[in-house]
Amino acid sequence: MSKAFETTFYKIESKRFGKSYRFALVADIHAEVPQGLAEKLSELAPDFILMPGDTFERLDGSQDQKNECSYDLIEQISKIAPVFLSVGNHENGGLASWNAFKWFAIESIPKYYSPKDEARLASLDAAFLDDSFTLCDGIAFGGLSSGLINEGHMPSLEWLGEFSELECPKVLLCHHPEYYKKYLSELSIDLIVCGHAHGGQWRIFGRGVFAPGQGLFPKYTSGVLDGRTVISRGLKKSSRIPRIFNKPELVVIDITR
Repeated sequence: MSKAFETTFYKIESKRFGKSYRFALVADIHAEVPQGLAEKLSELAPDFILMPGDTFERLDGSQDQKNECSYDLIEQISKIAPVFLSVGNHENGGLASWNAFKWFAIESIPKYYSPKDEARLASLDAAFLDDSFTLCDGIAFGGLSSGLINEGHMPSLEWLGEFSELECPKVLLCHHPEYYKKYLSELSIDLIVCGHAHGGQWRIFGRGVFAPGQGLFPKYTSGVLDGRTVISRGLKKSSRIPRIFNKPELVVIDITR
């Protein structure tokens, strides 16, 4: 076991995929790559690597130096397996402040990626899914972007109809786990992966204490929901509020028939 993080394994049975697959879920790095992460991913030999947001800090050019380690990581791990990234609130500028009862946005700005970041993302051997989807090995991979910058803090849902109606197996990267019950539970999507909640920051008797967008004692901070939605506690070591009884985690999802 890495001293920087632990590895959690989940098995999900699904005949929709046609064969067994291994997905690695790498959430909430926040441009602070844990020591040994690339080596552990190589050891685990996943078929696909899923990064559902907050891989970077802001992509508006203000965090270029800090983001460099995340770019380097993606370049390394894309040699292990295909990599898919979606957009969290830190990537698209939907930053917010801590509040014990509600998640109040303190900024509402148009989504903007600097030309340098756009070029760097395009040069990566990885799929950057900003409210979009792509096909790989007969599987559709989609990325639902954080909606904190949008009116009413709602995600952009228009494209999900076409995505959910595809006949092939579908995997959705969705940064916010609280979106599942409200927007996604009725859609035909085979696997949904989330992060954002950081496991609730403090965990007491296996339950998180606080999560942005969910408030105190949130429901969705870790584990598997409805047999198809997997929530990672994330890989960032700490934030303004330290993690307690809540080690960062790398998640491995084995799809079996």
